Amino acid sequence: MTSDFEPTVIPGGESAGLFDTACSYVRDATRARCAVVIVIDGESGSGYSVVGPLEAQVLLPDILHKIADSLHGQLSKKLQ
Repeated sequence: MTSDFEPTVIPGGESAGLFDTACSYVRDATRARCAVVIVIDGESGSGYSVVGPLEAQVLLPDILHKIADSLHGQLSKKLQ
């Protein structure tokens, strides 16, 4: 896969408030206990936001690993 995008994770970056607003909107709109928004190369930069109680946030590392594994499998099939 080729891309000019350099993946970085910068919590609390200059666009953090914008990402928090978007994440809060998603959480409210879906009536979810917790929401995560990941922005890649957006107009205001790249970053992420997590909104929800700590007991829901602690589930995220395992969930994100499962998502990553699933995406790797899906993408490797599409790129063959």
